[in-house]
Amino acid sequence: MVLPDLRTLRDDIESFLGELTEEYYQNNAGLKEEASTAEIYNKYDHLFSMENVLSWKSEDATRDPDNIATEETRGMRYIKAFCTMGFLDNVMKTLSDKANTFEIKTTVDFDGEHIPYRQIPMKLRNEENPAKRRKVFEAKLAQTEILNEILSERLATAHDQAVVLGFKNYSDLCSSLKGIDYKALEEQMEQFLRRTEKTYVDSMDELLMEKTNLTISEAWSCDIPFAFRGQEFDRYFAKETLQDAFNTSLKGMGIDPAKYTNIHVDSEDRPRKNPRAFCAAVKVPDDIRLVIRPGGGWRDYEAYFHEGGHAWHFGSTWKKHPAEYKYLGDNSVTESFAFLIGYLPTNKSWLKGILGMKDTDEFVRFSLTHKLMFLRRYAAKLVYELKLHQAKVTTGLEDVYRNCLQKALKVRHTEKHYLEDLDDGFYCADYLRAWILEGQIRAAVQEEFGEDWFVNERTGPFLKELWSYGQKYTADELVKTVGYVDLDMEPMVQEIERGLAQ
Repeated sequence: MVLPDLRTLRDDIESFLGELTEEYYQNNAGLKEEASTAEIYNKYDHLFSMENVLSWKSEDATRDPDNIATEETRGMRYIKAFCTMGFLDNVMKTLSDKANTFEIKTTVDFDGEHIPYRQIPMKLRNEENPAKRRKVFEAKLAQTEILNEILSERLATAHDQAVVLGFKNYSDLCSSLKGIDYKALEEQMEQFLRRTEKTYVDSMDELLMEKTNLTISEAWSCDIPFAFRGQEFDRYFAKETLQDAFNTSLKGMGIDPAKYTNIHVDSEDRPRKNPRAFCAAVKVPDDIRLVIRPGGGWRDYEAYFHEGGHAWHFGSTWKKHPAEYKYLGDNSVTESFAFLIGYLPTNKSWLKGILGMKDTDEFVRFSLTHKLMFLRRYAAKLVYELKLHQAKVTTGLEDVYRNCLQKALKVRHTEKHYLEDLDDGFYCADYLRAWILEGQIRAAVQEEFGEDWFVNERTGPFLKELWSYGQKYTADELVKTVGYVDLDMEPMVQEIERGLAQ
């Protein structure tokens, strides 16, 4: 079979992603109650046909694997990965819509309240009574069991289709398409978990006792959101000053946010709006939407700045790039820029200069403990997902999930999140690689522009050049442009170790 014309492919990919992202925005911004991606996939099903995907696989096998990063093959490999993963998404589209609609429409009945399913994390974060937190959590789990029936069927479909496409399993499919050695990354993360265990246990146990009066061995995962509520810092992180703080930060780097008319901020409060901030790149770089539902507090700032990093990355991407460099490629890259900007509200100089926080030590330690917890959480998720995706879904995997998370975080976990706490395509690995890359980019800008790089007007042009590449380069390639040989977690780990040793 002859593969589709490249120009047609690019146009269709851009149109498809624009419509799909618009639907995602409408659902998660609380503007639409039902997810309807199936119609969009049906409209573009020629992109994801079995014949096309097998043709991509056959053609790829004839190429020299050493040419994976050449200009000739780079974009085509991104398109191949997109069409193959899109084939799986297309097969699962009805189940995906069913799961998303369930989350949008479902409420959790507790103590006379009808709490939207997606608002439970916010409820747990603000509930001071540990017994009540646990009951809210258990009420939510009753609905999670129903959701798991949908998610289990969806995952089984992905696993079956990976084999149909000629891969050993889903793990092999993702590794082959993305060019990432997940086992090597797992070994790095196992080393990271061992190296940081004492630092984590000491800092997390101290924080939990202070915030919840629970030891690390007594606490449940549902206690963590409250432990990191950080209400004592709320006076600095007012929602009214959130956008001004972000804009001031960009201006300090020599970037004028007013000139980015292609980026729209949706901060309107809607009942069914997802509390998790997100960036919807509807059309790169012309229509980028930064969506947040601010409620006040440091999490708003971290989330807004993180999604702002995505928004300004996509909003600064060179317009003449082909679609595969604007939308596809290695998502670790855009996540690294999101982390770079997202961690500004944890920087001592930024806190003093922008928010007027005089004594920053307590909050910086608090935020570093939170960062270390998340890093260990995602390391554990990678270990779990490599086990999950090597074979068919079985009942024993619930315990594997719980054991992996409990071993890394030392707090008790439910087994019932073993499917809900899961992103397609080993996105947990993209996050881990992004954290590593962000540490190296930040080390590079600090060396070039000083510790207070975010108030140096030369920083903006430097970042805008990196942003202009879109996702043309992988994380392994991009790190070379800032002076490193390869991805190295040492800058990331050293920052945490130094900060928590004080």
